[in-house]
Amino acid sequence: MQDNTIDKYLGPKETQAIARLSYEKVSIVTKEQFDEWFKFNQSLRKQLIFGLKKKGILTTIKRGVYFYSPLESGPAGSNINEFLIPSVFFSKGNYYVGYATMYNYYGFTDQIF
Repeated sequence: MQDNTIDKYLGPKETQAIARLSYEKVSIVTKEQFDEWFKFNQSLRKQLIFGLKKKGILTTIKRGVYFYSPLESGPAGSNINEFLIPSVFFSKGNYYVGYATMYNYYGFTDQIF
């Protein structure tokens, strides 16, 4: 029998959730997507999300919206792309990413905003 570290670290439901999130190639996931994909009851979903957050696989952006850091990113995880965040808070698309952000992103300025 082969010793598998992932089996010791993650439970079967967590492994199922990570496999689905990796398959869907999502970086931002909502609790509604968890309900649609897994059909867990509310308490099991909360327990699963809590466990994944505790292990650093999910990070809360706002209540019910999480950033998924795939296992391929390693123990440090991956960083959130700051350009994905406005669409979470302003779902109708009425937001603007300003010049200061763009200048900082492309390295045209050395000021930190």
